[in-house]
Amino acid sequence: MTLTPRAVGSATAPVTATKTATATPSPSFYTPTPAATPTNHPPLAGPLRVYSAFVGYPIEVPVEVADPDGDPLSFAATAGPSSLSLHVADSVARLFWVPGEADIGPQYARVGVWQQNAPTAPAYADFLFDVQQASACESVHCVPLQGCEAVLGSLDEPCCQGSPVWRRRLAWLPCPQGKGVWVGRNLVEGFGLLKNCDNFRVINFGQIGATVRLNLAVRCLDVSEPVIVSARMRTAQRELFDAPRVIVRFDQNEDGFARRLGLAFPVRGPGPFFEFEGAEAQLVIQARDIRGQEVNAELRLRLTFTELPDSEDLPLLYPPWDASDGVRGTVQDG
Repeated sequence: MTLTPRAVGSATAPVTATKTATATPSPSFYTPTPAATPTNHPPLAGPLRVYSAFVGYPIEVPVEVADPDGDPLSFAATAGPSSLSLHVADSVARLFWVPGEADIGPQYARVGVWQQNAPTAPAYADFLFDVQQASACESVHCVPLQGCEAVLGSLDEPCCQGSPVWRRRLAWLPCPQGKGVWVGRNLVEGFGLLKNCDNFRVINFGQIGATVRLNLAVRCLDVSEPVIVSARMRTAQRELFDAPRVIVRFDQNEDGFARRLGLAFPVRGPGPFFEFEGAEAQLVIQARDIRGQEVNAELRLRLTFTELPDSEDLPLLYPPWDASDGVRGTVQDG
């Protein structure tokens, strides 16, 4: 209260009254948290699988696909030879096949996998079967679920006579599945891929000496630096050459192979070398890159002094699906 003088003997004072408000509690509301919807994961397949197969030998391979949620799966073969069959039992799938002569060469196959009760993107399990015709020098052993392999017999018993004649074709493969080394014989043009029991020329200079020329191709090795190659060729009676350490620079090509053509190996004397005509020889090749990765090859060849025509190089076989879509073991849009 404040007193303000106005006249002698009288006074007035303004009075201001303040009322204190009482707070009223606000109503509260409970908002329940919605239950989380579980995520449905699509099935997953492994990387491209490669198997060696031989004409007339049955093979059985698993389709390795898993569903992270344990959902039941459906399978369907979407690419592959017509005689290849898919068997499914309790969500476990396997491929069965007996290759014939018409199947010689690389054969791609694909199995699509879907969830039975959910519209998820499929996965694709991809396979490559390298079908070969075994020569009379090879014994074939097949292991269920693993594929087949061929083992060369002893040099003491000639075996190449009457072996079937067929051309070998190579397939596109990613790394590391495509890692390997291959040998060719062409002397003028091209590579001239060799297989067991092929004819192979020894260049004979008579009393002067003789030499062997090899074309080499490697895949999935580091060829930014020279590669260490070891090579040995021998018959049952005599060694042609043994080169345990040769420094070789390869030329990388767009098809994924690195090649070196015309690599010469002098044949050990003394001459003359007429005993090599018609003889069978074992060739063993190993290549090791700067990172220590190794590839090996072994061949049985029939030697001759006769000049051989260059063989035509067959084109590289690519998968029947788009190789740029990341199909090997990845989830694809339907």
